[in-house]
Amino acid sequence: MPYAIMRFEKRKGGPATAIEKHHERKKERYGSNPDIDRERSHLNYHLVQPRLQYYGEIQTRIEKAQKENPKLKVRKDSVKFIDTIITATPEFLAGLPEDRVRFYFEHALAFLKREIGEENIFSAVVHMDEHNPHMHICFVPLTKDKRLSAKEVMGGRDKLVEWQDKFHDHMSAE
Repeated sequence: MPYAIMRFEKRKGGPATAIEKHHERKKERYGSNPDIDRERSHLNYHLVQPRLQYYGEIQTRIEKAQKENPKLKVRKDSVKFIDTIITATPEFLAGLPEDRVRFYFEHALAFLKREIGEENIFSAVVHMDEHNPHMHICFVPLTKDKRLSAKEVMGGRDKLVEWQDKFHDHMSAE
């Protein structure tokens, strides 16, 4: 039975450059990840193309939110962005033609756009150059009233279970 997989990692902003280098394949070698096949990196594609470097994308969204909500305070230790990985069981994706793999990731992206707001997403890149295709989606955790709050957007353990259930329901409904 195939599983739709979604994992969130909270990031405080400092690692944005390192994350960008990995997601955008800006490094020449990937010693820490032997699964990356540089011969296949040309098969990777964006569903949301960042217009700026990741740090600039994050800052632009935070500054815009501060204009809309002058009370917004950004603490030094605030979570500035969430790095999300979307994939499925390898057997499921390996058995699909390329257009269905793309549809799978487009469908998953539609879920996150609905749940966290399209305007908060600054990158969605599909990696086809590793053993199992997967998508990295990065977004700034801004609430509807323009506060930076990963805790409110992502929630705790109970809300993460709810996220997984909703994601499963969404992906099953394709």
